[in-house]
Amino acid sequence: MTSLRSLHFDTATLAIARQHAEVGQFDDFLALCRQISDSLADDPNLQLDIGALLSSYGFLNDARACYEKAQTLAPTDLRAQVNLANLARDAGEHAEARRLYTDLLRQLPDHPAIRRNALTSLEYDPEVPDAERLVQAQAWGAWAIARTGGVRPRPALQPLQGRPLRIGYVSADLCQHTVGLFVKDVLKTHDPTRVQVFAYSAGQVNDWVADEIRSACTFRDVASLDDAALADQIRADGIDVLIDLSGHTAGSRLTAFAHRPAPVMVSWLGYFATTGLPTMDAVLLDAWHAPSGTEAQFAEPILRLPSGRFCYQPVPWAPAEVSASAFERNGFITFGCFNNTAKFNAGVFDAWARVLHAVPDARLILKWRTFNDEAFRQQVTDTFTSRGIAAERIELRGPSFHADLLKEYADLDIALDPFPFTGGLTSCEALWMGVPVVTWPQTRVVSRQTHAFLHQIGLPELSAKDTDDYVRIAAELANDRERLTQLRTTLRDRMRASPLMDVAGFTRQLEGTLIDLYRRIEAEESHKAMNARILQRTILHVGPGHRNNGAKLPVAFQSSEWQEIRLDIDPANEPDIVGSMLDMAVVADASVDAIYSAHNIEHVYAHEVPLVLKEFLRVLKPDGFLVVTCPDLQTVCQLVAEDKLGDAAYTSQAGPITPLDILYGHGAALAAGHLYMAHKTGFTLKTLTQALHAAGFASSAGKRRLKGLDLWFVASKGPMEEEALRELAGKVLPG
Repeated sequence: MTSLRSLHFDTATLAIARQHAEVGQFDDFLALCRQISDSLADDPNLQLDIGALLSSYGFLNDARACYEKAQTLAPTDLRAQVNLANLARDAGEHAEARRLYTDLLRQLPDHPAIRRNALTSLEYDPEVPDAERLVQAQAWGAWAIARTGGVRPRPALQPLQGRPLRIGYVSADLCQHTVGLFVKDVLKTHDPTRVQVFAYSAGQVNDWVADEIRSACTFRDVASLDDAALADQIRADGIDVLIDLSGHTAGSRLTAFAHRPAPVMVSWLGYFATTGLPTMDAVLLDAWHAPSGTEAQFAEPILRLPSGRFCYQPVPWAPAEVSASAFERNGFITFGCFNNTAKFNAGVFDAWARVLHAVPDARLILKWRTFNDEAFRQQVTDTFTSRGIAAERIELRGPSFHADLLKEYADLDIALDPFPFTGGLTSCEALWMGVPVVTWPQTRVVSRQTHAFLHQIGLPELSAKDTDDYVRIAAELANDRERLTQLRTTLRDRMRASPLMDVAGFTRQLEGTLIDLYRRIEAEESHKAMNARILQRTILHVGPGHRNNGAKLPVAFQSSEWQEIRLDIDPANEPDIVGSMLDMAVVADASVDAIYSAHNIEHVYAHEVPLVLKEFLRVLKPDGFLVVTCPDLQTVCQLVAEDKLGDAAYTSQAGPITPLDILYGHGAALAAGHLYMAHKTGFTLKTLTQALHAAGFASSAGKRRLKGLDLWFVASKGPMEEEALRELAGKVLPG
């Protein structure tokens, strides 16, 4: 989750407090934080900074006090409420977190971090149904795309002939984080003959994991780039498949994906639900995470990796040997959970209390940084005592270095998975340390992580069907000491022999899946383009001027049904074809469905008009037609007869237009040297009708538009029934 913090603080004092925490001197850390908070009680920014520091080390209630002070000092500053919502989530107070986020979204609907935090918090909340989580995610997707100006077309897919697929991974967690630990070995194992790998690091941490990733690919630090600049960098790198590893978690750059910077975009690994982006081409899951029917929870199509969604490798400092079973030392079974307390809820506590009742002499160890907080420890203890479990059977441990945490699995016999948000890396580490995990997979993907691992290593029987089954599995395992010992000594071998730890096999599978996806979408796009070419009709727009300020097609042609081809005599107008109406040799015979000529044919001499119309006729398909408009000299001459030759007849983008301009060409354009703008002939309804038929057009219908001082005609190359011609004129001519 993203924490909103002030940038104004006493750097030196906070640094000292942080140093105390980093070496485990939490009493000194807490005392110093309280001292700073009390001495500068009128500074809301400092209260936010101290609160964030306290929260990062698990001191929930002291952090809450700081945020509440900040809220009192600055009631309109919503940063305190954001952090209070985060605290509620970390304490497992999901209804309160939901209430606070709902209020924040009402007040700040366009705040990216708030929207992101609100979505992620729903995954921890057992009360939010699957359909509601999808609706919220899709609302985010619509919001993100609207910020970019609307859905962008898919960039062109470049053929893979003789070249590797260019893959880009985007994440703020390419460091010693769950995502970084899961993905680093995959990036190191990619086959450069099949794929070329780019990593876009949006985080601030540089450590040993970041160094390993940096050495394995083209590594770009993009933390300082905004979404548009990041999208530009991805385009410049020519990425074929762009993979988001963050979803809506802290530091996410998913908003850059709304710019559609790559032709194929995929969600994988770092998130556990739909992104909500309708332009994502796939989410990579597996059959255990996403059984049939899971599609209803996703905006993205689901691609199921055959051997699993994750690939695990232990950290270098993991103990080389697994310790003996804890019950052999203690004489009783010890259950445990080292997961984030944000995953706790009443249903979890109910199930764990039932397990402890079923195994009366067992103990339970819970470990997370929030157990640094004395009041929170008491609250959790009271939760168990209210369910009939004696306080001495519950041990709550605070944080420790990762190496020490792994050693503490020696104190557990069986790990109990929370739900609906189950363990990911935590479950893998418990299994690696010889501790079996009992889990309860439900409908949402995040509830099925441990379930997938257990199936991969051949222990599906540890996945429960419901709460009763969960309690039964845990109690039966606790009462089977022989099996516990056997699992303790063989779990590592099971894992090593399974797809879960087959980095090379997993990476080849991932590469193959991405290459197949790219080729399939390439084929689909090619098929769509071919169909579009078959279905789409072309209109040759003659003499349109520049695209930015020139003539526009009539409304009837402004749809995806029509493809505009612009022909203009002036190269400065950047037309598709530079050419003259008198000679359109670059346009093939019978190649266009329609022609639109607005105020062009008056620019040629009278004896050249038949040449122009015959060129129009030549390039039209047999069933094609011409739409032409030009000045109506009959109406203009009436103005001349009224002695209004120099008066403004109407006002255009170029300024006032007089009858003199209409008769001989726009005076300002001619004065600027654009002599091809001169008018050399003119027409009435009668003479233009005659010219069209003399040139070979089979049918025509025309009208005088007195208000516009112009003539409008539609003329077909082939004969048309009068009713069909009238219908066509009604569609393409202005009212």
